[in-house]
Amino acid sequence: MALIPERVRRWPRPWRVALYALLVLYALYLVAGNVFLNTPLFDAVTNRKPEKFTLKTGPALTLMPGHAIVWNIHIRGQANHTVYVFRADRASAWISLVHLFKREVRIPGINATGVEADISRVEKAIPPPPRGDRGWNIRLDAIHSDSIRSGRFGKLLVTGEGHGTVGFQKQVKGGPSELFDSTAGFEQATVSYDGVKLLDEAHLAARFHYPRHYRDEAPGLRKLGITWAQLQVDGRSQAITIDTAGAHAKVGSMPAEARLNADLAMNRGELQPGSRMVWRVPVHAGVHAPDRGLLSLQLDVAQDMRVQARLPRDEETGSELHADLRVQGRKIPFEAPAELLPRLSGEVRGAWKFDSLNWIADLFVRKPWFRLDGGGLLEGDLKIVDGALAPGSRLDVPKVVAVSEVAGVRMQGEASAVGRIVEGEPPQAELKVAIPEFRAAPSDSPKTVLFDGKAMALNLRGDARLQQLREGMRAHLAFKDARVPDLTAYNRYVGSGNARLLGGTGLLSGEVSLDGAGRVGQGRADLRGTGARVQVLGMNILGDAQVKAQVKRADFDAGQFDLGGTTLSLRNVQVDGDTAGKGGWWGEVDLDSGHIQAAEPFRVDARAKLRLRDAGPVLGVFAARKDYPRWVLGLLDSGEVQASGQLRWQREHLAVDDLQAENERLSLRARLDMPQGKRRGDLYLRWGLLGAGIELDGDKRTWHLAGAREWYDGRPRVLPEAKPAP
Repeated sequence: MALIPERVRRWPRPWRVALYALLVLYALYLVAGNVFLNTPLFDAVTNRKPEKFTLKTGPALTLMPGHAIVWNIHIRGQANHTVYVFRADRASAWISLVHLFKREVRIPGINATGVEADISRVEKAIPPPPRGDRGWNIRLDAIHSDSIRSGRFGKLLVTGEGHGTVGFQKQVKGGPSELFDSTAGFEQATVSYDGVKLLDEAHLAARFHYPRHYRDEAPGLRKLGITWAQLQVDGRSQAITIDTAGAHAKVGSMPAEARLNADLAMNRGELQPGSRMVWRVPVHAGVHAPDRGLLSLQLDVAQDMRVQARLPRDEETGSELHADLRVQGRKIPFEAPAELLPRLSGEVRGAWKFDSLNWIADLFVRKPWFRLDGGGLLEGDLKIVDGALAPGSRLDVPKVVAVSEVAGVRMQGEASAVGRIVEGEPPQAELKVAIPEFRAAPSDSPKTVLFDGKAMALNLRGDARLQQLREGMRAHLAFKDARVPDLTAYNRYVGSGNARLLGGTGLLSGEVSLDGAGRVGQGRADLRGTGARVQVLGMNILGDAQVKAQVKRADFDAGQFDLGGTTLSLRNVQVDGDTAGKGGWWGEVDLDSGHIQAAEPFRVDARAKLRLRDAGPVLGVFAARKDYPRWVLGLLDSGEVQASGQLRWQREHLAVDDLQAENERLSLRARLDMPQGKRRGDLYLRWGLLGAGIELDGDKRTWHLAGAREWYDGRPRVLPEAKPAP
């Protein structure tokens, strides 16, 4: 049989030549086109910027110019923070070759089968290009599939029998984009969020589009503000289970006979009148997730948005919920959902037996310095007007364990809490926590008792507007006459160098004010120690003490404390068993300025004024009584001494400088440096025309009797000269 039909042979020669040429060209196209689609040449052309876009395919076939069939397609792209991944078993498409000469890739239609889509957000962004109009235009009029298997949008996953048609155009290199009128839907769908099934046997239908615009006109979530969309949902709802038996709540679902029905429409970020959603969902919550009943949620949109919720009373636990809330207007602020709060009004009433009540503390404080441990019954009636809790609102917790942890000290006890709204401009939200009995211990040593007492009160108060509730919250903590059973528990704060507490008891009162983060505050403390035994610089001291601490400013995060105004009173003091005269020795210390850096490296700096019964204990640091000249011994009981000085205390290191003491008979100057229990220092003592200096180096003392004042003034300081107080 002839390869060329007889009819063709009878054609005019020019026609036969043209036919042969076309056949040759077609053969060349078949070879070149299929070689291109099935070799790395295709990857080299399509994957020039793999960090932004990659296309991987399996076998591919082209039989006609501008048409291709491709199997095993995998597409990945990233725009800013959004990563999109599409997979398909097979796709066929036509490309308009004519438009390539117009710098446009136009694909009138793509038909795909076995489609899966995955859209997620990542932290590392690829910055978009600046606005421009010089890039190629990509136009896909209709990407269609009747076999969509799944779609994942962040943590939301939809699987089932899907179908859809999507069309869009985008000019690369910063040009405008447009989403054409598109549709998507599922039958027999299963919807889950973060692995928890919410719906099954669901019907989903969506329609959406947005107009041509540049990215800087509507970036990210702002794109929803220019989108028209419609969503219809009808599916069987699963029961939600929240099991709090373990250390962490376990959220899941289980089959149930309830439904979710929704018909929502949105235009340029506004829900349209007539939009409605009704969701009836069984709730199983608590230890081992007991049945709490059927929760009904309803959304209705007219001129405003109305949300209603109802959970019938459970006779066993007393739980119930009734909520009726209105949001003024229909605009949804996708970028800043908190902007809904000022538009919110309504009422929430209910009671719930919670296994954990700590979320109440989270409403008031920004950091976990205060919490409510354990469970209990919460009863509330909240009235909200224009985003603010209104007077008449209440919140009651009859019994709970309150825990406050500030500056490394943990205080806790059984408590009751009452929340109220107080009249004001604006109204104030107040949570009063009453703790009849409490106990305080170091955070890292819970068995060590620092103090325990009764009637601690913690009040939290702030702006009742929901959007500002935590931001302006202030806390006030107060207690009185807490028992300090053993002062030795405080050695952890003293260090192990120059001073150590050997025993004694006391009473402690205090109050402190903090911001909502538990970070910055001020306060006072009053510690009255009885029979306190202290070892200082090798001397055993017994007496009674009272510290009235004033904390003008405390930054607990940074560990910085301003103690200016603090006073210390010492009474009935005995040094090494010597009462220093009838009635015992006494002294008073007033801090003109004081600063504690509690964070490492630990340091205390202070300037103080002192009133001392006499200078005996000061002189005792430099030499034993028997080592002083006779005229000095006569000054030991010379009467009350006024003194001042500068102090720095670090771990294992105490330094004193500019110590000056005066009375009618005595003038004294001293500096002392005591690293790791060692003693070095200088003392100058004057009585009338007589003067003496002592150079102390450990147990060695060198006396300077001639030119004592000049010798002292020539000695180096042990601390930098303090700046005068402002």
